[in-house]
Amino acid sequence: MSNRIGDNLVHFGSNEELVHALVDHKVKFIVIGGLAVAWHCPERIADDMDLLVEPTFENSERITRALTSLRIGGLSENSFCRSGLQVPIKDVFYAELLTPQEGLAGFNNVEADAVDACLFKFHVRLASIAKLLAMKKQAIDSNSDQREKHLKDIELLTQRSH
Repeated sequence: MSNRIGDNLVHFGSNEELVHALVDHKVKFIVIGGLAVAWHCPERIADDMDLLVEPTFENSERITRALTSLRIGGLSENSFCRSGLQVPIKDVFYAELLTPQEGLAGFNNVEADAVDACLFKFHVRLASIAKLLAMKKQAIDSNSDQREKHLKDIELLTQRSH
């Protein structure tokens, strides 16, 4: 039913240092996007790492400290407090940090049925198929330039959920 090679998410790229910093700084995040789809659907190839972060002041402070430890500056302690943020950090890592969009289930709702996984030997939470489907459907409504990719992901996830 899922891509659970020892419960490890398979991911290529230079993102291990980022995940290590986020875990060390106790950042609350959930793996979403193509990497999460690939965990549930092994035929899906992920090309980047999308992380949904909890949009609280305390978590935003932890994110800022983690990114500062990686020499990524220009952020304030409340940079990640708003909903609907997409913060690409692709200068150094092939990753994006996102906060939940308005109208979509909040972070706690996504976290409630997230599954346990392992990424670069670190324990992480990964969005469930149901939450990924909801996020992909919302992405289609708000982002037409990647419509085909989202539709393919919805098809894969729907097949896995039956």
